[in-house]
Amino acid sequence: MPSAVRLPPRSALRHDVELPVLPGLGLTWYDRGPRYWARRAGLTFMWALVLALIGLIDVGLFGAIRHSSRTGFLVFATTDAALTVALLVFFAVRTVRRWNVAALPAHARTVFRVGRGRAGAFLSALVQIGYTLAVLIAAIAFLFFPGFFVLMFLTSLMPEPPAERQARLWMAERLRERGYEIPAG
Repeated sequence: MPSAVRLPPRSALRHDVELPVLPGLGLTWYDRGPRYWARRAGLTFMWALVLALIGLIDVGLFGAIRHSSRTGFLVFATTDAALTVALLVFFAVRTVRRWNVAALPAHARTVFRVGRGRAGAFLSALVQIGYTLAVLIAAIAFLFFPGFFVLMFLTSLMPEPPAERQARLWMAERLRERGYEIPAG
């Protein structure tokens, strides 16, 4: 995999050039200075802490399952390991396939809007309840299946995370369109 795309310093850009803000990295991804590396280290530490906490909870849960049913424990442990490996393989393949794709991460959030009045308020309340239940179910699922957090931790250890790589390629294309000399990366 090629190294990071070299972009001109922010001070060399014209004032009409807009830089995208990446989730977790803000604008620091562009220059990759000390603030960038501090954010990256902080994110890595956060994911390691989340994994440690989930690991401690899982040790307790799986220990309780093991004492009550050895077969249940083997089923849960095997399922957890298989799903984690499947998730990591899926994202590894996806990362390799999309490594040189110029794109911005989807950080625009869609908002569900309903009509006004009682019916609108009722529908809005139902949507809120649905979101709350979805978050609760996801939180419980992540306790038994921490594969997503393993993925986030491993991604944070990469020299150039996929979202940053794609944003750099996207930015390089936009700057080339505006006449900047950017070597292919």
